[in-house]
Amino acid sequence: MRYLLIVAAAIILSSICCIKAFADVSYADLFLAGKGYKPVEDAWSIKPLLTYPADGSNIPDNQLYREWCVKTFKNGEQIYEAYKEIAFDINYRAEPTKTDYWQTPVETKKSKQGDCEDSVFLFFSKLSGLDIDGDIIWGWVVDTENSVAFAHVWYQLFDKRGRPYIVEGFSKEWNGIIPVEMLTEGERRVPTLMLRHNQVNRVVDEMIPQFAESFEEDQFTWAVYMNNATIVREIFQKLQVMFGRYREQIHQPS
Repeated sequence: MRYLLIVAAAIILSSICCIKAFADVSYADLFLAGKGYKPVEDAWSIKPLLTYPADGSNIPDNQLYREWCVKTFKNGEQIYEAYKEIAFDINYRAEPTKTDYWQTPVETKKSKQGDCEDSVFLFFSKLSGLDIDGDIIWGWVVDTENSVAFAHVWYQLFDKRGRPYIVEGFSKEWNGIIPVEMLTEGERRVPTLMLRHNQVNRVVDEMIPQFAESFEEDQFTWAVYMNNATIVREIFQKLQVMFGRYREQIHQPS
C-alpha cells in the first residue's frame, strides 16, 4: 500500500563520498543523453510517424510513443501530452547559487524554461484533475559510479499493472519515462518526501497550513536522518506559496 505522505531516508547520505548540487546541468544531461528508455522505435526513422504542428511549434508529435503511452498507462493520452511538453517545450535553466524559486506552471509555460521541480509541477498541472496513479517525490539521486549525490524532484508514475516508472523532463529524445528497475544500473534514489498525485491539492489546502503552524522538528523520529524535519518544513512552505500564486494566476482574466 502506498501512502498519502511518506517521509523516508532509507540510505544515509553520510556514507556517500561526495554530496554535490549540479547547478548547470539537468538530470537529462547527466543520465539520459543517449540512454534512458525507448519503448518504441525512433520515430524519425519512420517519417510519417513523427510530425510537427502546422503553427510552427517546435514540439514534435510521435505517434508510436503516443500509442505506447495509451497502451501502458491509464489516461495515457493525457500523460503523453504532458510528457511531450516537459520533454520538448521546456529548456533546463539552472538557478543562481542559493536561489530556489519554485515557478508556477503558468510561469514555466510562459518562460519555456525551468529546473526539475518546475518541470514536475508543469507535468502535474496537466494531469491534476485526472485519476492518475502517481507521486511527486523530493529526494536525492546518487550516481553509483562516481559516488556523487544531488538533490532532485521527480514524478513517479504507475502503469496499468502497477509497475513504477520515473518521469523526467528536458531529454528531447523520447526516453524520459523510465521503468524504475532500469535505474538501479547506475543510480539510487533516496526519497525524502512523497505526495500522492490525487492528494496534492488537499495537502496544500488543508494539511500544510496546519502542519506548518505546529511543526516541531523533535516530534518525529525520522528527523535524525539528514535533518529531514527542516527539509520537509521548507518544502511545505514553498508548496503553499507556489500553489497560492498559481491559483491567483489561473483565475486572472486572460
